[in-house]
Amino acid sequence: MLTALALVLALSSQMPTRAEQTGFVETPRYEETLDYCRRLEKESPWIRVTSFGRSPEGRELILVIASKDKAFDPAAAAKTGKPVVLIQAGIHAGEIDGKDAGMMLLRDIAVTKQRADLLDHAIILFMPIYNVDGHERFGPHNRINQDGPKEQGWRTTSRNLNLNRDYMKADAVETRAWLRVFTSWWPDLLIDCHVTDGADYRYDLTYAFDSGPQVSAPVAAWLRRVVDDQMTPALTAAGHMASPYIFLKDDADPAKGMTSFPYTPRFSTSYTVLQNRPGFLIETHMLKNYRTRVMATYDTLKALLEAVNRDPEGLRRAVRAADADAAKPGKLPLTFRVTDKTRPIHFAGVEYRRELSEISGGIWIQYGGKPVDLELTMTDTLEPVVTVQKPIAYIVPPQWTEAIEVLRSHGLKLHRLTAPVMGTFDGYRLTDPNWSAAPFEGRHQVTFKTERLKGMQRSFPAGSIVVPLDQRSSAVAAHLLEPQGPDSFVAWGFFDAIFEQKEFGESYVIEKLAREMLGKDPGLRAEFEKALEDPAFASSPYRRLDFFYRRSPWWDDRIGLYPVGLVTTPWTPPVETVP
Repeated sequence: MLTALALVLALSSQMPTRAEQTGFVETPRYEETLDYCRRLEKESPWIRVTSFGRSPEGRELILVIASKDKAFDPAAAAKTGKPVVLIQAGIHAGEIDGKDAGMMLLRDIAVTKQRADLLDHAIILFMPIYNVDGHERFGPHNRINQDGPKEQGWRTTSRNLNLNRDYMKADAVETRAWLRVFTSWWPDLLIDCHVTDGADYRYDLTYAFDSGPQVSAPVAAWLRRVVDDQMTPALTAAGHMASPYIFLKDDADPAKGMTSFPYTPRFSTSYTVLQNRPGFLIETHMLKNYRTRVMATYDTLKALLEAVNRDPEGLRRAVRAADADAAKPGKLPLTFRVTDKTRPIHFAGVEYRRELSEISGGIWIQYGGKPVDLELTMTDTLEPVVTVQKPIAYIVPPQWTEAIEVLRSHGLKLHRLTAPVMGTFDGYRLTDPNWSAAPFEGRHQVTFKTERLKGMQRSFPAGSIVVPLDQRSSAVAAHLLEPQGPDSFVAWGFFDAIFEQKEFGESYVIEKLAREMLGKDPGLRAEFEKALEDPAFASSPYRRLDFFYRRSPWWDDRIGLYPVGLVTTPWTPPVETVP
């Protein structure tokens, strides 16, 4: 009986990829990859190659559609009733295993037809190179931790943005294009192909998926069932060693155990679960050779597609239930922490020794080749920290155009006020902002204190955008528009201007005002005298005068007032649908 690798190599005599032709030493450049995909299209009526946008440097973003029904657009795909699986490769273009594995698998599905059954009950969308500009920053020194291929692309885009931190804020041209694909096709499953960094061990494949309290119960159950009962046994049978993603508590000492961290929706597979779709992360082990890694990716893709084909309605049913749940009122957890709860876990490691380095001055871990099995503890249980009650809707004033465009890019159902409204709304006051000293993903993130304001009288002009929460993407809206969301608009700096004071008073004017205010308000005098007990306050003429300015009618009460309103009681506003 042929092994999976032997079968693939036997089949590759028909349309071998660059990786196969070179014994998995090389991976093709962008143009050769595009040419190969077009050859697949020429050889098979089941394949269609399309472009879903252009990169900042002008390259086409490639989407390959595989369908036995020739359902090459979202409407046609919906009519088939088949699950749509989006396979994404090259988001980090140096971690390029998924590109070669995906091309090989599509060939074996549509040209040699040895895997044709994988299209019986599914439609495949394949992005061979998501980060096309980064891919063409091609060279031999792009991945210091990685064993092959000979040359590969770069981690980030031509604007030095990491696309796998951009799913919510959507700053990158590529992200906006990806979101157009996602919100038109609404794929039922995302598989994102990566290569690890980190420790050495015997596993050739690690993986991750969100199934905790932030994930819809039907989606989480589907993921756990498929991974535990179908994918993992299939990979073992194919000769692979697979493990959940390995994140050591101490990079220099595996014996201290493993942990996790709360993934936020800036990441691909955490974003898709906000959209009620399971997401699966493949992380092949960077220290395994390229042939091993590509085959591990190939076999994982195959196993997951087999699971989808085995019970296509099971996946569709989970997604439909999650969509329905998301449109209902209720509470939504925004942030999480890892608890102290531990569980035992087996670790198939390799021998290592630790010594003090005369170079770094720290502990240097050195790995060897001998197998070492460790029984470790895993700390990966999450519990919510910040939970909010979903409002009926949010209202975004029309001047905040950047935020509104991002909302539109996420496929949210939006309405526009056709006339001004005045009413009672909830909101937030944000104080004590603190910006990061260095930029992260092109932005200076900000932290702040949050005060919930209830029952405020506020007006919103015509043209304001109303975001109802009775829709399947309600969690995306809440994560963006609730300030405490880890990837909220406020956290990413979209509303920085609200923290800025624009009007000031001259000191000689405030001096006179302060005396008038003290003369009229004994309570204010007592408050001021209490404040003077703080030496830092008492020694600062600016702070002492600012104390009065902030309490005067001249103070700008919009400083720190979050401009987005929260609708918490039923209403019928004058609106039109935003196309």
